[in-house]
Amino acid sequence: MNGINSVIVLFLIFSVGFLLTRRNAWPENSTSVLSVIVVKIAAPSLAILSIYDRFTRELLAAATFHLMILCLYTFILFLIGKGLSRLLRLKNGRAAVFEVSFTFSNTIFIGLPVNQIAFGNEGLPYLFTFYLVTLTGFWSLGAYWLACASDSAERFSPKKIFSPGFIGIIIGSLLVMVEGSIPFALDSALRYIGGLTVPLSLLVIGANLTQLDRNVLRVKKDEVFILIGKFILSPLIMLALLKLFNVQGMAFSVFMLTAAMPCHMQTSIVAEHHGVEGSYAARLVSLSTLVSLITIPLTIYILTH
Repeated sequence: MNGINSVIVLFLIFSVGFLLTRRNAWPENSTSVLSVIVVKIAAPSLAILSIYDRFTRELLAAATFHLMILCLYTFILFLIGKGLSRLLRLKNGRAAVFEVSFTFSNTIFIGLPVNQIAFGNEGLPYLFTFYLVTLTGFWSLGAYWLACASDSAERFSPKKIFSPGFIGIIIGSLLVMVEGSIPFALDSALRYIGGLTVPLSLLVIGANLTQLDRNVLRVKKDEVFILIGKFILSPLIMLALLKLFNVQGMAFSVFMLTAAMPCHMQTSIVAEHHGVEGSYAARLVSLSTLVSLITIPLTIYILTH
């Protein structure tokens, strides 16, 4: 029930952004301003602290084998997503959003409370190993892919790969590897700023939903494929890889449950930031999160029985 409650909390915050926008209670450019704050300031701060707080040099080294499996899993999903977007004849920004949404899941904001309830603190190291791959992959490949789909005249640049979020990951990892420490004042500032990531992201997603509330129950073909990908294909691919590499025990359970999470919430924020189908991305996040109210309890039941 706590896992379900976590999903309900997300929708309650969605609704605040939705109502404020629907009633014109804040300026028209509010979502753009909030998305810039999240992408360039809050998310990088959260990335630094997420790695700094939860990893050690030993844990990073011990996780190498699992990291390779999870990277392979992510790469396979990305290839399948690209293939499906071509099959569905999606174009430009919509294709990029589809492919990124298909590849990356909500590992931490829903995955963390759900895994902690299902398996306790014993499973958290495996969850954060998964999170490290998701975080790195999304803020490098995912952010770059969405940036390239932008209508702006800007062409390829390494700066698109080294997004603020990815730079945050690099800083956090370096701090862990050198066993460095963050000064108290800076640490406190990063925690306050990083704490803005989740609520501001949810407000932006809710605001974007005002453009498609009337058609929320009309699920299109590409949206069906996203749902199939998140809740059927993704767990099946993970199962095949874990069996192939003989991963068992708690790692098996945590990786399987986390592979069945809904779309990565930040996809909508980065898409909005680059002006690439932000409403479409928000819809995919919301639909998959709604469906997860059913699939998450079912997945936990299967894994624990």
